Amino acid sequence: MTAALVAAVAVYVAVTLPPRPIALSAATDGTIPGIIHVHSNRSDGLSGPDEIAAAAARAGLKFLVFTDHGDATRKPDPPQYRSGVLCLDGAEISTNGGHYVAIDMPASPYPLAGEARDVVEDVRRLGGFGIAAHPDSPKLQLQWQDWNAPFDGIELLNPDTGWRAWAQQARGGASPWAARRRLLAALVDYLLRPTEVITSLVQSSGAVTNWAAATERRRVVAIAGADAHSKLAPRSADPGDSRYVLSLPSYEASFRVLSIHVRPERPLSGDAAADARMLMRAIRTGHLYTVVDGVATPASFEFTGANEHGTVREGDELGVGGPVTLHVHSNAPPGFTSTVWRGMQVLSTNHHEQDFTVNAPAEPAVYWVEIRATGLPTNVTWIRSNPIYVRGAEPAGTSPARPPATTSTPIFDGRSADGWRVEHDPTSLAAVETAPIVGGAELRFRYGLAGGAPVGQVAALAFDTPRGLAAYDRLTFSIRAEHPMRISVQVRMGDDQGVASRDRWKRTVYADITAQEHTIYFDDLKPVGVTHSPAPDFSGIRTILFVVDATNTKMGDSARIWVKRVSLEK
Repeated sequence: MTAALVAAVAVYVAVTLPPRPIALSAATDGTIPGIIHVHSNRSDGLSGPDEIAAAAARAGLKFLVFTDHGDATRKPDPPQYRSGVLCLDGAEISTNGGHYVAIDMPASPYPLAGEARDVVEDVRRLGGFGIAAHPDSPKLQLQWQDWNAPFDGIELLNPDTGWRAWAQQARGGASPWAARRRLLAALVDYLLRPTEVITSLVQSSGAVTNWAAATERRRVVAIAGADAHSKLAPRSADPGDSRYVLSLPSYEASFRVLSIHVRPERPLSGDAAADARMLMRAIRTGHLYTVVDGVATPASFEFTGANEHGTVREGDELGVGGPVTLHVHSNAPPGFTSTVWRGMQVLSTNHHEQDFTVNAPAEPAVYWVEIRATGLPTNVTWIRSNPIYVRGAEPAGTSPARPPATTSTPIFDGRSADGWRVEHDPTSLAAVETAPIVGGAELRFRYGLAGGAPVGQVAALAFDTPRGLAAYDRLTFSIRAEHPMRISVQVRMGDDQGVASRDRWKRTVYADITAQEHTIYFDDLKPVGVTHSPAPDFSGIRTILFVVDATNTKMGDSARIWVKRVSLEK
């Protein structure tokens, strides 16, 4: 019986074992391979940076970018070489609209969290490069959702998303038993070919359409993330607890699945700081392509476009001027299929040769290349390029400007603080008074949030609106703060509004040490927590609040905020 069981398992493995990667000729395209989106034991990963870098070196990688979970207030480690691998330090930030990876950025002076659009704005202000992480994840809190936010890059390949998608299908998809068989085969085969098994679970991204639409307006870098943790833990385990975890999939196995190939302006020198700056310049401009190494390796790929203005590479912009000649060169296996896309329309396909040229018309367009592993069971996108942007002289499309206000009702006239008051939780403090300035006064709001763990600490400057806000569509004000911070401007339903009593909606603004004017449009407000409707009945709004809370403020923080020229407008 034992022999029969062993034989049955052997036959099952022989049938289901995924193929090894196709071995290709050495790459000659001048790129360096690396990985973005790696978690260490500083958040929910298994190992420290040194061990992870050693695994990357064994996988043949030249750089790593750590992105441990956090609010970006931790000072990032300086670039350094570990085991010959250039290591950079970033963060993965949780927002209300998915996760956002921020790299090449100093520590934030306040916690980054809350609405996705605000985190994107903060990362950009701090000089960072932000990536919309795992947009295809079936887990809602991981999935990127704000497609109007001006993110810099997008993760169109993520192995963690792949296995989660298969698990979701196994629980209740269209073909649950097929998905269960696939996952069972992966579990059995992993011990023999871990990288190939992870590769077999990779699925095509459904966010390519969103990416292509965004590139019509601005540069958006297509990127891949390993999302490596090397940690399979019980659902009830604390993220930092590694006592009852399995090192699955291992860092090395994950690093052999995919990589991004970055084209720097010169080879790495060994000077970590200088090399990191050069690497980030190339990443920011999209001088890179993504490759699934678990299908075929090492990859070599070049994509150029030329017209009367010259010749550019992927990630670059070409002015409109005569027909465009697109040239593709790769070491793709003969059975693979190359396709040149114009946005989301196929320009030319069914190319099985390694070197070919495609002609395009003389007009604005965005071109990119995809090489699919046709002829293999995976049939995934093996290589995805970044775009070549052919732009006209006219600026990219922008949102139409709001009409100027025709009516304005001041609620702080620069003299008296009448009608203004403070609110705070029992452990925190707040006060408001007028502070004289040339030509009048401004409201000075002082707060002190209680320290310790976040347990609802809040301080707010409040103004009551007993007649509601139905006669207005915006709030305009000038604000400055003792140190950089983000303030939540909220409207709250009155106690007289039945089931909707105390429901709140908000929009946050950045406050700096110099005064800045802001206009909050009421149709741009988002619910705070669970509300009885997605938008308020403004006739029932009874309070306007300027709120400081745990979302964007460190516990124990205290400061002064000055507000002036506050008006309700329409």
